[in-house]
Amino acid sequence: MDFSQFKTKYGLRLDAQQEAAVQTVDGPVLLLAVPGSGKTTVLVTRLGYMRYVREIPPERILTMTYTVAAARDMQARYAAFFGEEEAQRLEFRTINGVCSRIIRYYERTFGRTAFRLLEDGAQKSALIGELYRMQSKEFATESTVKALQTALTYAKNQMLKGDALAAIEVEGVDFAAFFADYDKALRERQLMDYDDQMVYALRILRQYPAILRDFQTRYRYFCVDEAQDTSKIQHTIIRLLAGQSGNLFMVGDEDQSIYGFRAAYPQALTEFDTVYPSAKVLYMEQNYRSTRQIVAAADQFIQKNHNRHPKHMKATQGNGPAVRECSVYDRQAQYAYLCKLAENCTVETAVLYRDNDSALPLIDRLDRAGIPYRCRQVESLFFTGRVVRDITDIIRFAQNPYDGELFLSLYYKLGAGISKVVAQVAADRAEAEGETILAYIAASSAASSWTQKQCKALQTHLYNLLRERADKAIYRIVNFMGYGDYLKERGGDLTKADILEALGASEPTPERLLDRLEELREVVQRGGTDADCPFVLSTIHSSKGLEYERVILMDVTDGLLPKVLPGANAEQEELDAYEEERRLFYVGLTRAKRDLSIITFRKVGLESAFARELFPPATSETEQSTAVKKPAARQEPDAARIATLAKDYIPGIRLVHKAFGPGTLVSRSGDIGVIAFDSGETKKIAVSVALRVGQLRRM
Repeated sequence: MDFSQFKTKYGLRLDAQQEAAVQTVDGPVLLLAVPGSGKTTVLVTRLGYMRYVREIPPERILTMTYTVAAARDMQARYAAFFGEEEAQRLEFRTINGVCSRIIRYYERTFGRTAFRLLEDGAQKSALIGELYRMQSKEFATESTVKALQTALTYAKNQMLKGDALAAIEVEGVDFAAFFADYDKALRERQLMDYDDQMVYALRILRQYPAILRDFQTRYRYFCVDEAQDTSKIQHTIIRLLAGQSGNLFMVGDEDQSIYGFRAAYPQALTEFDTVYPSAKVLYMEQNYRSTRQIVAAADQFIQKNHNRHPKHMKATQGNGPAVRECSVYDRQAQYAYLCKLAENCTVETAVLYRDNDSALPLIDRLDRAGIPYRCRQVESLFFTGRVVRDITDIIRFAQNPYDGELFLSLYYKLGAGISKVVAQVAADRAEAEGETILAYIAASSAASSWTQKQCKALQTHLYNLLRERADKAIYRIVNFMGYGDYLKERGGDLTKADILEALGASEPTPERLLDRLEELREVVQRGGTDADCPFVLSTIHSSKGLEYERVILMDVTDGLLPKVLPGANAEQEELDAYEEERRLFYVGLTRAKRDLSIITFRKVGLESAFARELFPPATSETEQSTAVKKPAARQEPDAARIATLAKDYIPGIRLVHKAFGPGTLVSRSGDIGVIAFDSGETKKIAVSVALRVGQLRRM
């Protein structure tokens, strides 16, 4: 069977770049596939081509993917094309799964028993918590355990040692020492974790050439999907396995590498033709998902990254609405706008954000209003995070200023210069002497006059914060009670305090906020109210590989998205981090099929470098041109022109009404649009009528 017959028999329709990728089988090949270019279809089709046109035995082909779910999906896609029986003859595995086979082969070859795999997540968390407590003398929160798990995975996947290992930062931990303790504890228990599977498999392949040779003989063709998400140690293992035959097919896109925190190694793609000098680098640049406007905006945006191949994404779909800027005053206005949009949502709509914390105030409002939504993989680590725990503990201490245990966990975080000895004495004696702890220190000769003064001020703050709205209490704690300074001095992240403040805006007192946090934690764990709801909340990471009719990117502000902004003399590490932020935003942009909106803020301090690139300020020439055209816009246009103008007034756009000022079109039924004005009013307006009399225009 030749290629033409193969395409006809299986009803395959491929563009020229896809055909080239399918037919390039021998030697090292890197296929760079832009979003929406049909990557999985091409990979599956190529496997069929190898099997039926090149007649390569399926047992000689090993296909590796990033996740178990992706491996199963690819096998199912292959079965749909070429039959279940044929699909069962091919191997679709994760790289971890391949490493497990290498270890099992080693056991059979030498009659030895490898360490047992630590599969129980709770057991691993308990071990990490135990080691943390031994080092820090404190109990680890859920978020601390998660941070340590992530750091351990990163270190092993990046193959870090020495200074590079010591450079990893996890709050309250000497990570290099912790890493050594963890490694030792696993060995003593004869255990290995999932990352160790790769460490040990690589060691086996390097130390036992006969085992490496056996795997190289068995598999002659290697396919790797989502190569941009693959780590340094995984690429090293793949290079060894494919070293004899040289038949390595990698599919990925460095522009979509967004898992740096998991040790994704996009340099393997940008350096591919250096590592493999005879390599062919192929491109798939046709986007079959999004409108021309979305593709053009996303492509222009990603071109500003430097560590990438020279490729351009090209649209195959027709025109759609322009990429829109939804300008609101602040984050509270953002949540209000999104709630109104959710209330009337009938079109598949994904609200995307950088991390799970961003969704919490929106989930809170949706839950209060009983508005249905669907949520993808929201974690509840926020509620046990150190910053949240500290702030809520300060509120609890305000409720019970005699609580010595709480005080001892807080006193050094409040900027009052209280020594450990003074703190311990006050915690032990104050209540017995009928004094609050801070009052005891304020009257103690063991404390300096400055500390006495600060303790009196803290007493006043604690009294007042219980009598104000919860968001104001949070603001007081962070900005006036020394906690914000404590965090800044230690390089801490204040974004969780910002989220807590946003949640507090709906609560009349701090006590009520404490109750609401417990309620909200249960709400978050439920993951939404309706599995079929068209209104979806998701991190950009969780949305990767998915697509939605309409996408709204929220919390687009410097410090959140992008998380980092490099300074004038930034180190390479900081520049690399900024490039990953740009890639993350790019992935968010390219999830949209037809309608893409970016929420931006007018409040000072909430500006966004990314938004300024997409929506540059008007030049004076443009403003003069617009000013000249305004009188003509007030003239009454004909009916056909009105109808054409009205088509662009779709939910999500920003507009200005002559009488009511700026607002957002929340929903539309026929000619009637519901507009949420920035003033707080909501009006139903006949769009075509308002356009005809010159009352309405787009911003």
